[in-house]
Amino acid sequence: MKNRYPDTIRLLVDAYSRLTPELQKAARFMVEHPEEIGLNSMRRVARDADVKPATITRLTKALGFSDYEALREPFRQRLMTRSPEYSAKLRDVQRRGQAGNESILSDLRIQEIANIERSLSDDNLPIMEDAAQTMHESRRVYVLGLRGAHAPAFLFHYAYQLFQDNSQLLDTSAGIFADQLRGINAEDSLLVVSFPPYTQLTIDAVEYAAEAGARIVAVTDSVVSPAAKAAAHTIVTSNQSPSFYHSFTGALAVIQALITMLVTKAGGDAVKIVEEAEKQLSRISAYW
Repeated sequence: MKNRYPDTIRLLVDAYSRLTPELQKAARFMVEHPEEIGLNSMRRVARDADVKPATITRLTKALGFSDYEALREPFRQRLMTRSPEYSAKLRDVQRRGQAGNESILSDLRIQEIANIERSLSDDNLPIMEDAAQTMHESRRVYVLGLRGAHAPAFLFHYAYQLFQDNSQLLDTSAGIFADQLRGINAEDSLLVVSFPPYTQLTIDAVEYAAEAGARIVAVTDSVVSPAAKAAAHTIVTSNQSPSFYHSFTGALAVIQALITMLVTKAGGDAVKIVEEAEKQLSRISAYW
């Protein structure tokens, strides 16, 4: 069987009329929510499609796949190779906006709440706990997020450096990006935030850090994200949006959770660092 996304969708569409109503329900969900198939386990997909896991298994067999992972693979590949569609999505938002913004803003609110709930799910909690422990034990915590992903990465660095002094935010200013990674080693960790379209420089940095022995904490959209390939901890974060640009609300929620977990691990030294920071900021009149 060809292991391509368009072929798999064609199989689902062609087989639809011959399926039982319950199998049709699962097939329809797969066609309408391809990202969910690429990102999630069979049990998660069954739950979101409101069918039993056995239904997904039967559909898999009916389509000629050996198991769910074989069916899922084309959807995973689609996530890895898809290119940005900003212009098409922007036109769609403008078209919808001609009738007023009430509908699209309602969709936006619902989707952003769903992004947070999925990103801070019970499944992600133990992964975030382990990731926080890894960073807590690190000699230095490198932080990386380029282009749109810079905002959550910067938030982590800014909040973290208020109570710890071992964070380094990587950036591309003055052309010294590679120099900033020169000393990274197995005693360090790298927190990377990365979403499609994946920035090549980010992936290069992740691969370099992994080769140096650093432990990678990836906040990304999929376990098959190139940022997750060498990760010790992959926190899958929902980034769906009815707007033209993908959402970082889920990633920001994860960053807030990681900071909170690290604060609980930091102990009395963190309090001293924050107190000193408050005194310094007060002396230079940082706040109005």
